[in-house]
Amino acid sequence: MANEIVASVNNRITQMQKNEGLKLPANYSPSNALNSAWLTLSDNSKGPSLLDKTSPQSQAKALLNMVIQGLSPAKNQVYFIPYGKDLTLMRSYFGSLAILKRLDNVKDVWAEVVREGDNFQIGSDRGRTVVKVFEPRIENQDNPIAGAFAVIVDNNGTENFTIMTKKQIDQSWSHAKTKKVQQEFPEEMAKRTVLNRAAKFFINSSSDNDLLLGAVNDTTADEYDNSEPRDVTPNFDDLIDSKPKEDKKHVADADQDEQREPEQAERSEHQPVTDKEVANLFQGQANK
Repeated sequence: MANEIVASVNNRITQMQKNEGLKLPANYSPSNALNSAWLTLSDNSKGPSLLDKTSPQSQAKALLNMVIQGLSPAKNQVYFIPYGKDLTLMRSYFGSLAILKRLDNVKDVWAEVVREGDNFQIGSDRGRTVVKVFEPRIENQDNPIAGAFAVIVDNNGTENFTIMTKKQIDQSWSHAKTKKVQQEFPEEMAKRTVLNRAAKFFINSSSDNDLLLGAVNDTTADEYDNSEPRDVTPNFDDLIDSKPKEDKKHVADADQDEQREPEQAERSEHQPVTDKEVANLFQGQANK
């Protein structure tokens, strides 16, 4: 099964590069990234592995989105989080930085955490909120987080600031599917949260390939859920059956998904990888 999923994702990436204009970083190896990810997913040293906990379809989707974004767990750029039977891909702060630095409308980007006791002052420049003073102190490094800010420098050299208080960060985290990573790495995740908020305009206004932008938006959306957790495990036999069977539960789940986002028959601007497209990975592999 491992070889089948990895081979299917590799083949799909090759097709995207040849036929759909997907461009990966020059020093990025999809095979190495997939092998590193598979080692992470198959690790059972602390109990059942993520391969055992989650569905093959969600594993394929997470791996496909990871490669499209040019990310790798070997560089601490992604986390794999189980949510019910779904495997969810989450970018780390380093992953978000890597994505933004690839965009054609971004020159530089960074984020910082503000702790209680730091000298932090904001102001206004031509009606835009800016950071006037930021003086962190070593003695404050163990203090509670007071907020965070991100700076994105565009091609004109303009610094675009985004500022969030700790209350706003906590509010964002409250909608996340899992709180484990935020609890273990609060500083990194606070920077990542404010960076993701700052990045929305630049991601959606970039002229980069729609496959990349769709995968970026899809990964971000997968981290949040406004409904109650539900088991969305697919029947693996259906993944390789040319005519998958539908049961009442699948129909109900499909109705819920349709209420969240209208289904589109064809790939449109910034459309993420779909479950149907992931299923086709298995179909193509089964036909060989």
